Order: sequence, then structure tokens, then C-alpha cells
Amino acid sequence: MMSAMDIGAEKASGGEGITYRYPAELGVWLFVFADMCIFAMYFAVFVWEKNLNPAMFTEGQASLSTQLGGLNTVVLLISSYFAAKAVHSARLFNIEVYKRFIKLTMFCGLIFLCVKFVEYSDKFSAGFDIATNAFYRNYFAFTGFHMLHVIFGLSFLAWLLFSVKTVEQLKEKTQAIEGAGLYWHMVDLLWVVLFSLLYLVP
Repeated sequence: MMSAMDIGAEKASGGEGITYRYPAELGVWLFVFADMCIFAMYFAVFVWEKNLNPAMFTEGQASLSTQLGGLNTVVLLISSYFAAKAVHSARLFNIEVYKRFIKLTMFCGLIFLCVKFVEYSDKFSAGFDIATNAFYRNYFAFTGFHMLHVIFGLSFLAWLLFSVKTVEQLKEKTQAIEGAGLYWHMVDLLWVVLFSLLYLVP
């Protein structure tokens, strides 16, 4: 799949010369841009609150599992590769390969949710919740909001998997598949930033 920055368009013949088609629909790009702006504001709030009480945030960060967070980071990075392969296969109208990589992308997404469930359960068992302090308010708010994005992405991928049964349907939904790929890459990128802010950056 072309990366988000690779807007080199696919050539299509036209009556007045060469026209260009950009990956996914404009609405998807606008949604991704708006969503990333929202997360950027959240990140700014997190940094501001951290500067107000660095000791609390350092203590909260030390209580997180970098192993589980790192595992989820690797899982999402792998899922982005699978998503890119699914989009590439869709462009080639290779329905069997497309379905295989969509399933692998979804499998990685489900692993992410399972790991997050384990991490949440560990925190609740230790007595931490969203009302504990400012650090955990940000932790549960950010990761919870991101998890909703993962669930939405999985729902979209499931629809694209089960609604495409023929090559003709695959051709009709190519742009929707590109949009899903773009969205999934955004989810991946946001988690990498979240992981760095919450788990790693001192």
C-alpha cells in the first residue's frame, strides 16, 4: 500500500489527457486529519499536566508494564504491514490474498485488545482507576479512546471482509479498502505516540 505521505496517484486514461486518482476518498483524509488534531490537543494537555506534577507522573509511569505496551506496539506495527498488503492485493483484484491479509490484520487487532484487557485488569486489581490521580485519568482516557478507534477499525475491516465475495465487489470497494488501510495506519501511529508518552518518555 502507498504510505500516507505517498500521494503519488495512479494514472488513469482520460479524454483530456492524464488524470490522477488519490488513495481513499477525501472525506477519509479529512477525518484522519481532524482525529489527529484532537489527539494532538490531548497530548498537549498531557504534557502540560505532567509539568505541573512531574513526581506523580513519574510514579504512575513506573507502574505501567513496558513489556505489555511494547508487545502491543509490535502487534500494531505488524498489523499495519498486513493492512498494506491487503490494500495492495485489493488494487490487483486478488480477492483470496486480500481476504487473507484482512483476516491477519483483524487477528492482530484482536490480540491488541486482549493485551489491553490484561493490562486494564492488572491496574484495576492493583486499585488504580480513572479517578486515582491525574496520571491515571490521562492514561485511561487516552488508551480507552484509542481502544475505541481499534474497535471501530475492526468493525470496518469485518464489514469489508464479509461484504466482498466476488472480484466485481472488490473492484467496487477498492477506495473503501484504501480508506480502511489509511485509518488503520493512523491508529497504529497514534499508539506509537501514546506508548512513547505514557510508557517511555521520562
